[in-house]
Amino acid sequence: VARAYEDALGRFEDAGVTLVDVRVPHAADLPAIYLHIVLPEAAAFHAATLERCPERYTPNVRLRLEMGRYVLAEDYLRALAAKRVVAAEIDRALDGVDALVLPTLPIAAPLIGEESVLIGERREPVRAAMLRLTQPFNLSGHPALALPCGAGLPLPASLQLVARHARTWRLLDLGAALAPLAQPRD
Repeated sequence: VARAYEDALGRFEDAGVTLVDVRVPHAADLPAIYLHIVLPEAAAFHAATLERCPERYTPNVRLRLEMGRYVLAEDYLRALAAKRVVAAEIDRALDGVDALVLPTLPIAAPLIGEESVLIGERREPVRAAMLRLTQPFNLSGHPALALPCGAGLPLPASLQLVARHARTWRLLDLGAALAPLAQPRD
């Protein structure tokens, strides 16, 4: 995936796209922020159904919904404040650029049922790997678009473009222009 992503960036540069490195300082805090928001919100949304017919949920989903019932209000509110900080950091990262470009996932699409994956020398849960690079924008609400970039890999890979709020149409135009460049030429 890293090679497919880097190759796509090279093709972007060859076509005249200027790439600059940017940072989102609190990106590493996102899993905790995400869980303290998503779990209680999902638990509240599913509360009536969970009470009425808990057997309709898989054990893993039911466990996560039950966990959401135990997130303290002060932790939820702290996570909402942190979400606003991260959204502002993403806005600053977008200053002076048309979009952020990053892998959608650090791995190729996992096989159904695969629970862990080796990334470099580290084995980690598939769920954590699959959420890591999309969570910031799921929380912040910035529009994002995935473009396939891994032709020739055994399973699909993609990169994502992320734009400012209310710039979805511009993001779609940019995606249409970059999509042919994301895939290697045959």
